[in-house]
Amino acid sequence: MTLAIDDAAALSAESKHGPRDDAAAWPRVTLEMALYAALIALALALRLADLGSAPLDNAEAREALSALRAVNNNVPGDVLVSHSPLTFVLHAIGFTFFPASDLAARLPVALGGVLLALSPALWRRYLGPLPPLIISCLLVVSPVGGLASRTGSPVIWTMLLAVTGPWLVLRFIETQARGYAVAAMAGCVVMALLVEPAGLLTLIALVFGLGFAWLLEEGVESEVTDALQAAWRGWPWADGALAAGAVILVIGTGLFSLPYGLTGIGETLAAGVEGFVTRPGGVPVAYPLWVALRYEPGIALFGLIACYRALREGGFFERALVGWALMGLVWSLAYIGAGAAYALWLVLPLTVLVGLMVARWLTAQDDVVWHVPGWGVPLHAVVTVALWLAVGISLLLLAKLLYELPDGLTDREALIRKLLEDVYTRNTASTSMVEVQSDVFVVDHVLGNIQLRTLITMLVTLLNGVLYFLVGSMWGARASWRGLALGTLVFGLLFGFGAGWRGAYLNWDDPRELWYTAGPVSNDAHELHDTLREMSLRATGEPHLIDIVAWVPENGALAWALRDFPNTTFVSGTGAEINAAAVIVPVGGTRQRMGADYVGKELSISPAWDISALSWRDELLWFYRAASKANPTPGEQVMLWIRKDVYGVEQVTEN
Repeated sequence: MTLAIDDAAALSAESKHGPRDDAAAWPRVTLEMALYAALIALALALRLADLGSAPLDNAEAREALSALRAVNNNVPGDVLVSHSPLTFVLHAIGFTFFPASDLAARLPVALGGVLLALSPALWRRYLGPLPPLIISCLLVVSPVGGLASRTGSPVIWTMLLAVTGPWLVLRFIETQARGYAVAAMAGCVVMALLVEPAGLLTLIALVFGLGFAWLLEEGVESEVTDALQAAWRGWPWADGALAAGAVILVIGTGLFSLPYGLTGIGETLAAGVEGFVTRPGGVPVAYPLWVALRYEPGIALFGLIACYRALREGGFFERALVGWALMGLVWSLAYIGAGAAYALWLVLPLTVLVGLMVARWLTAQDDVVWHVPGWGVPLHAVVTVALWLAVGISLLLLAKLLYELPDGLTDREALIRKLLEDVYTRNTASTSMVEVQSDVFVVDHVLGNIQLRTLITMLVTLLNGVLYFLVGSMWGARASWRGLALGTLVFGLLFGFGAGWRGAYLNWDDPRELWYTAGPVSNDAHELHDTLREMSLRATGEPHLIDIVAWVPENGALAWALRDFPNTTFVSGTGAEINAAAVIVPVGGTRQRMGADYVGKELSISPAWDISALSWRDELLWFYRAASKANPTPGEQVMLWIRKDVYGVEQVTEN
């Protein structure tokens, strides 16, 4: 279940008898093929469904506009230098053949997310058929992978290269075919310079993982060392450098279409350096780590267990993954400009480690002392999942009770002391009041229900421990541990999947959702586009020819909403000279009276929310469904003014 590079005998046998013909074996593995087909369908459904419903955020809009303005001269605004040359090329190709839309802008990365979820199949030759299948299952339903794919993050391409690059190196070591080495070298250059600002950090993490695993090898003269030294000596450096240079030239210049040439690579590297000193607004410290813990609790917990097992018993491959995860943790803490998608620094290597560990559990031989029936461990896992679901429902009901306490109750310690002092009634007809803190009273039956719900939660949790020891007494500790671990992992995956589903399809405009805490873009951006289209039909008879003056940034979500209106002029202020059919100005900005009468409408483009507004009573509900008593407040707001003759009124009041 570890790499063939760990086993010199396997490599020597391969060289004597020739490579195994996996292609001939695939058609006979019909169940495996059916499972991969189901995974492909599920991955496509999760990443493409309703993909264009949410407006592009500012970062997505900037990258889309940089390509759209390069291929379409009618798009208003100045030329933008992309922070991802690869994304620029993909967007330019897409916008050349398809209309520019939110769906078209996100489609390349969404398809890349599908490829990333299926990429473990490349390693089937070295890991066997089961581990890659399990890893792919975990990646298909991964909330972090799914959300990154649906929000246009180029980090997806970085991680895809991080999976395929080492595979290419290993194939070169095994076959000595120069094409694998050349492709690996070109892929490393693309990862470091052409994908996204922090791509070089991912490459450093991979190299660190390799060095980490090598340092933990027992002997300097190990087979791994010999294989790496032989690969180094036989590496086609000249051919690889030539291929890397060609890739830089083609992608870095946007297929030779960019007037500024290779300076875009410098912008990418500069943005990467800026990430060490500039934190996006509203983003907490160690943001990728918090995102990983929030959306992947099962992978985080069992990833730690898998890391411990890998350090004690694992081979070179697993230890390299541990090193990658360690460096990912370092970058999560040190790289303050990291966005939510950079949680993949941690999630991807931990997911692979968990998949290897689960495959080992499922294929382990029977205990020599205990006879475990084939249905024993699965049944234990199913019951464990049911018990954890009961605990989750009980915690949700407890959170609801805490949520309904009086607003003035701010002292958590005082509430805990009061709950421990006495046993309160649960008779809802009771009107007795209990003073919990100074001048704050709570009905006693509310405290009684909180006590009861807390007790039920604790008892159901203890039932899992009782079940563990009961199964252990019948079938041994190993079977008991596997059932508990599998059940707990499935529960963690279900919880994370629910959080990811909510973030992708329900809360995409809510800054209380941790993935969007930096500031999502609301549906008012779409409303702005639709309103201008309707006004253009009234004013010109054409859907996009209305004259617009926009006092908004030229590189954000609002500029993307104006992409279809070529008669848009971006300004840095307004005055008496303004008499355009439509004017967009920021709310609260200092502006002079314009040269015509207008009818206005206020639009909230980006809601805001401060996580410090989260009270202790909100914590459980926020963790479960991103809710709180403090609702988001208007963040970025604009006024859309339509000239009175276009709107169809004769007189406008002062208001």
